[in-house]
Amino acid sequence: MRRKVTLSEVAASAGVSVQTVSNVVNNKPVVSEETRQLVLTHLSECGYRGNAVARSLKTNKSRLIGLVVPSMTNSMYAEVAETIVHEAERCGYTVMMAVTMRDAKTELELVNTIVDHNVAGILMSSSDPEAQASKMVLNVGVPYVELLNRTGEAGCDVFEADNRRGARDAVAHLIELGHRHIAHICGLPNSTGTGRREGYEQALSDAGLSVDPELLIGGRYTRQGGREACEALLLAEQTFSAVFCASDLMAYGAMEALANHGLKVPEDISIVGFDDMSMSSLPGINLSSVSFDPVKTGQRAIDQLIRRIEKPASVTGAEVHEIAACTLVKRGTTAPVSASARQVDKKARHVRS
Repeated sequence: MRRKVTLSEVAASAGVSVQTVSNVVNNKPVVSEETRQLVLTHLSECGYRGNAVARSLKTNKSRLIGLVVPSMTNSMYAEVAETIVHEAERCGYTVMMAVTMRDAKTELELVNTIVDHNVAGILMSSSDPEAQASKMVLNVGVPYVELLNRTGEAGCDVFEADNRRGARDAVAHLIELGHRHIAHICGLPNSTGTGRREGYEQALSDAGLSVDPELLIGGRYTRQGGREACEALLLAEQTFSAVFCASDLMAYGAMEALANHGLKVPEDISIVGFDDMSMSSLPGINLSSVSFDPVKTGQRAIDQLIRRIEKPASVTGAEVHEIAACTLVKRGTTAPVSASARQVDKKARHVRS
């Protein structure tokens, strides 16, 4: 196995400091052009990173694309990432992927690292309501596209689902089934979570129902988060006959919590999720969910990013904002409200005692 060449070795070869080599590698404008060309020559001769960094800096034509997603436990992101990697490679690009775990600080650190690698462009599904990483990318001028989550920052293309309408349709379906006390296990306060909560509230308002703050609870877009949120609703002895979850993963967790309390879905409680993950159609889950095509959305996003990279003059002007249509897929976790559902609070208290 070939030994990795270090910055120190390149610096010794070029007769400059390690900091100078680092400045050149990171494309910082603090080095004279003469010194920069000297370092680039020695980066190439020494075989630093297989010449990839030196070549991209020297030609100013990076073939590296950054992809930043919040999670890989959600199969939706895995499917989208696979599509993006395939399309990027077909067009001659390599994808550097980072997973933020929905932490704003981690997101900013990872995006800084990606930018330092002289990427040609960045695709990101941001989890930071303050959009720190997005602002940084836009400030440095790297071609940038937001995918699935929108920060609201001007200057970038956006490809997302119609979260508000999808959520509205899901809750309207529950209302049509006779449910009046509908809990919402919310997502994060980013564009996706906010849109889905607004859709929930809109459906209630359209039906002349008020929003009960006691039936709103966060779930962190994870199965554990959904389980814990539903458990909290039950322990607080809240009365509800249905739950709208901001993601399928949270819906899976909520169903676990209900089962642990002896409650049946949909006989006692109806459940609707969002994302329509592939597992949701399995017979043992059979979850009603809001569906859209994230793979197509990812395809559109990477195509637009590559256009921004390769033909910037042809895509100047107003940014693209595409909103993918959503469809409610009705399965076995929703049913008309029943007498047992109306008495669920009593049953839950009995199970706990």
